[in-house]
Amino acid sequence: MNSIVIFMLVWGVWLITPVLVDGLDTLGRLWVVRTRRAERRAERIEDELLPTVSIIVPAHNESAVIDRCLTSVKGQDYPHDRLEIIVVDDGSIDDTADRVQGHVDGETAQESYRVRGRPIKVGPFCGSLALIKNGHGGKAHALNAGIAASTGDIIVNIDSDVVLAQEAIRAIASAFVRDPDMGALTGNIEVDWDLLEKRDEDGRLVLDENGDLIPRQLKLVERLLSRWQFLEYLASFDLGRRSQGLTSTMYTLAGACSAFRREVFDGQLAYRNTSVSEDTCLTFELHRTGVKVGFAHDARVYLEPVTSWDELYAQRARWSRGQLEVCGMNDEIIGKSSTGSFGRTSIPKMLVFDHTMAFPRLLWAPLILFFPMLGYSMGVIATALVGMYAFYVAIELLNTLAVFSIADDHTRPRIERSMLEVLTMPVYRFIVFHFRFSGFLVTLMEEQQWTIPGPIDSTRRDLRTAGMRSIELVSSLLGSLAVGVVRVGRLAVSLIAPILISVMVSFDFLRSKRGG
Repeated sequence: MNSIVIFMLVWGVWLITPVLVDGLDTLGRLWVVRTRRAERRAERIEDELLPTVSIIVPAHNESAVIDRCLTSVKGQDYPHDRLEIIVVDDGSIDDTADRVQGHVDGETAQESYRVRGRPIKVGPFCGSLALIKNGHGGKAHALNAGIAASTGDIIVNIDSDVVLAQEAIRAIASAFVRDPDMGALTGNIEVDWDLLEKRDEDGRLVLDENGDLIPRQLKLVERLLSRWQFLEYLASFDLGRRSQGLTSTMYTLAGACSAFRREVFDGQLAYRNTSVSEDTCLTFELHRTGVKVGFAHDARVYLEPVTSWDELYAQRARWSRGQLEVCGMNDEIIGKSSTGSFGRTSIPKMLVFDHTMAFPRLLWAPLILFFPMLGYSMGVIATALVGMYAFYVAIELLNTLAVFSIADDHTRPRIERSMLEVLTMPVYRFIVFHFRFSGFLVTLMEEQQWTIPGPIDSTRRDLRTAGMRSIELVSSLLGSLAVGVVRVGRLAVSLIAPILISVMVSFDFLRSKRGG
């Protein structure tokens, strides 16, 4: 009987934890696919029925990417007379403002951009394009300034490092036209490694013989991180965000692309600097005020991947911190029905799976190392590890195949090229989990900050500091030794010199006596 209890406690906990946390989530995503397949393709809305749209682009030191972002916006398949672009320079100290001014004056040289590896040519832009210099007040302050200056019926906020698919703005505006109750929505963010463009030693873009941008060659780690994030974002947006949109449980509007009806901001609603995750904070406020929040799956927005572990760590730790901060500021709606299923089920589920279960999951992996103490052989343990890894690979495979079944003709080839990385996705998820858990610890112990040092750079810096301090210690010891030698020498001279002089005087006196 005791052996059965031990077996259930050990293997039950070790196996049930991942099944509950990850397996059930996968089943929910498969349900989303079934829902998506039942949809009929919406008809194209005529231009005269489309609303006016204001696109707000906050930018801080984004000279390397602001051109391609604005070029993609100017190349939208949308009536230019109904399109307004407002760039808010948030106190940049590089030439971001000058580059934007070049677009405003029509003097920019960039006439194309890349999407999914294909060069897209852009013709003349006939809409409104303005630059606002707002000082360095942060992203939330810049967004609020842009919203206040906008005139469109629909307000679209995008990050300055994204690239919009040509039909993105039309898809967003059409979603609002089709659903008059929709108050806000988020776009479909997809990672595109071709946005990592080749540059020369001076940071200038390199063009091919046709004048098109050239993607740079990625190193092994960069390629792996790019493919992993591509698969991760596909599952998070095509499945996860879509499911949240269908169930009115959207947790956060993506900062890379979010859209609103103008009436949403007519009251007291605005972006706030009370958290590092201003987008999540605003989403909670929307749910509080009863605004319907949705997802525009056809509004493709492309984002370049993070290509270093330190940047990835800083990003995920910041996201985790913002998540907890916003929940802490809205604790009165957690588990309550005032915001519908969002507060009643969605937030508690997120907190349990992402944070409460983080502690047993943190212990779950090293727990296998203690199984030999319970009498299990290394063969049994190895079999369990292989089986568990296979379980996670199966989850990733199901997610990927689910996305593949609903993806468009341009995304499917990229999924096919990334199938090998599906086999290593559990490794990536395991590392990212610990990055996010670190964000939880940062929330408890450190003050609010946007930039978080990464583990690799921090280790290098600590080693460099330790080396410098070691050199300082050795130098200090050598200096102290030298000072000691000098002091001993002075002491020796002060004590021995009189004795030597006395001996020499006595020796001369005795010699003179003998000579006499």
